[in-house]
Amino acid sequence: MKKIKIGKENAIFQQILAIKSNRNKRAQLKMFFVEGVQNIKEAIANNWSIHAFIYSEKTNLSDWAKGIISIAEYNYILDDTLMKKLSDKSDTSEILAIIKIKNQDDIVFTKNPVYVLLDRPSKKGNLGSIIRSCDALNVDQIFYSGHSVDIYDHEVITASMGSFFKMPITYIKSNEDFLNLIKILKSKLDLQIVATSLQATNTVQECDFTKPTLLLVGNEANGLCKFYNDNVDKAVIIRMRNGIDSLNVACATTVCLYEIQRQRTKTS
Repeated sequence: MKKIKIGKENAIFQQILAIKSNRNKRAQLKMFFVEGVQNIKEAIANNWSIHAFIYSEKTNLSDWAKGIISIAEYNYILDDTLMKKLSDKSDTSEILAIIKIKNQDDIVFTKNPVYVLLDRPSKKGNLGSIIRSCDALNVDQIFYSGHSVDIYDHEVITASMGSFFKMPITYIKSNEDFLNLIKILKSKLDLQIVATSLQATNTVQECDFTKPTLLLVGNEANGLCKFYNDNVDKAVIIRMRNGIDSLNVACATTVCLYEIQRQRTKTS
């Protein structure tokens, strides 16, 4: 572990800022910015590689922070003003991290899996909340596709409350990749593909979710793209009182996942 003191906005500090704020820079360097004790704890617990820890030269680190700083390749020790510039919290965080992006392309197979595919997720907070719900409600893997927000954006990770580091999250690059994914899944599993849709006639409660399931969730504004709608086995709707035609996508996903969990708990 190498310690580097940073007292002004030099090249290293500018790179840290770019990793935090610039999607292209994160992709280029294969690193992302993380703030929050729970997120850092989960990253370490789930074997994500820590490139650097960042903290102020004026901070009296807690015993927990002192115990982890040696696992990073670098410790960047910042002037207090620079540390405040990096932190999004009103009370500046004790420690920040730069973490390496890892490959998550492998498909997770379990006996009776639940997968979620997000079509063009566009809101950072929603995506983070969905990741958290997937973790809480026993989803085995998340897929996402299309032009979406960056899953490595620090706002997504913060909203996930640590769940980001526990959930395999895999990008589907094209329609062909989606069809290949379905082919692989159906070759090994009695899989059903279920879409959420405002045009569906069957409710989410009427769908049998006790078998392996891939749940497709649409974009916040436009729903699922036509290609996905053309390649599903079933569509379901969440019934609501008159005058309410839709839920926030994170809420709708959580409702569906809760119903899946309810059915499986009931039959176990």
